[in-house]
Amino acid sequence: MSNQKNWVADPFEFNDPFEFSLIDKYYHNNKGKIEHFEKEHLERIKSIEDEISLYGVVCYSSDYINNLLWAHYGDNHKGMCLVFDVPEEKVPSLYKVSYSKKFPLVGITEKSESYKEIIPVVTSKSIDWSYEEEYREVFIMKNMLNDYPGELTEIIFGCRTPFDDIQIVRDIAISKNKDIKISKMHIAQNQYQLMKGTTGNNMEIPEFWKLKNLKM
Repeated sequence: MSNQKNWVADPFEFNDPFEFSLIDKYYHNNKGKIEHFEKEHLERIKSIEDEISLYGVVCYSSDYINNLLWAHYGDNHKGMCLVFDVPEEKVPSLYKVSYSKKFPLVGITEKSESYKEIIPVVTSKSIDWSYEEEYREVFIMKNMLNDYPGELTEIIFGCRTPFDDIQIVRDIAISKNKDIKISKMHIAQNQYQLMKGTTGNNMEIPEFWKLKNLKM
C-alpha cells in the first residue's frame, strides 16, 4: 500500500488446483460427438500451455460483503478489502471471470493470436467459484508489483481486524489520500450477514471498533 502497487500473483499457487486448465486432448463437437485434436492442434495447445505458465494475475471482486470471500481471502476476517475507483479507459483491462462446468476450448483455429487464446483460459473457473464475482488483470509476467488499477478510495477492514492494525493501515492510507474512506465490517443482528460501517472522520477510529465480531 505504501508504494500504491498490487502483487501480480502466480495462479499455480492459488487454492484452486484447476487454475489455467484447458481442454488438451479431445472435445465434444456441436453434435455432441467426441473429436480428437489433430497433431498440429496438439502442438498448438502445447505451446499455449508453455506460454501460459509465465502468466500472472491480480484478482478483484465486485462483492465486498460476501462472508466466504472474507473467510477465504481476508485472513479469516482479520484482513482488509481495498476499493478502487477504476477510470473508464482502464476498465477493458479487467476481465470478468467466466464460470463453467467444463474447461475452456482453445487452439483449434488455423489463425490465432496466443494472447487472445490465453485470456479465456486465465479467466475461466469452475462454477463452484461463481460466488466470488471475480475480475482479473492479466500479465505476461508474475511475482512482481504493478500499479493500482485506479485510485484507492476506501479501505474496508474485517470484523476481526485488530484495532492496532486498523490504525497502522489508516495512517499509511491517509498519507497517500487524505480523503480516503475508512470502513469496517460488522455482524448483522439475527441473520447470517455482514454489514459495513464507515467512520465519518478518517482521523478518528471509533473505540467500539476494538470489539471483535461486533453485532450491529
